Amino acid sequence: MRIAVAGADELVGPHVAEAARGRGHTVVALTDLLDEDGLSAALDGVDVVIDVSNSASLDEEPARRFFTSAAANLQRAGAERGVRHVVTLSVVGIDDTGFGYFRAKVAHERAAGSGPVPATIVRATHFHEFPGQLVGRTRDGGHATVFGLRVQTVAATAVAAALVEVAEGPAQGRTPDIAGPDPAEVLDLARAFVDHFDLRLELRTDEHTVTGIAEDGLLPRPGATILGPGYAEWLHSPEAAALASGG
Repeated sequence: MRIAVAGADELVGPHVAEAARGRGHTVVALTDLLDEDGLSAALDGVDVVIDVSNSASLDEEPARRFFTSAAANLQRAGAERGVRHVVTLSVVGIDDTGFGYFRAKVAHERAAGSGPVPATIVRATHFHEFPGQLVGRTRDGGHATVFGLRVQTVAATAVAAALVEVAEGPAQGRTPDIAGPDPAEVLDLARAFVDHFDLRLELRTDEHTVTGIAEDGLLPRPGATILGPGYAEWLHSPEAAALASGG
């Protein structure tokens, strides 16, 4: 098949491309989903789109504008070019929340599933990379700040492989949640990351930036697909080492 990866330059995009090529598919990288003419040309001959794009903002309105515009463009251009399936990556826990970014993701799901091209929504928990990303983004001298959240993180590589498998089949509307093996506090995961790579940072908890999420709201629903590796094993992976080194 010819698979287009929307958000090819995002965290999971290269892993999706690698997984698709590993299963014998041809990959088309899509990075600008708001350029309708360029998108239409890029989708010529494409069978399936895997959308792992992300908004540059966590604020609800700019995130909503990006997600809904991108999804609508993929549906329009995909229909014109004969795309038969759009697979959209989303996030576990976005229902019944006061967090604006998650409300934008709900709008993203609706837009992705409302066009003429059959669609599948795949919700995954936050990636194993998430605590380390927070450490890197908030590092200030000898300190870093992470969100006070309970999560059940999963490896981005595992989610990428699952997305390709979904893309190979018919549209399903919605799949079971995808999650890693173990629930944990983000602070504990970040501390394990810092200790494993000897980053010598004091970690602080941010209880204010991300609000409106229930205590266990980011954990998967019953019946979720659980994928390894666990976080402790993932810390020994090339992906973790690259994150720690800033790569």
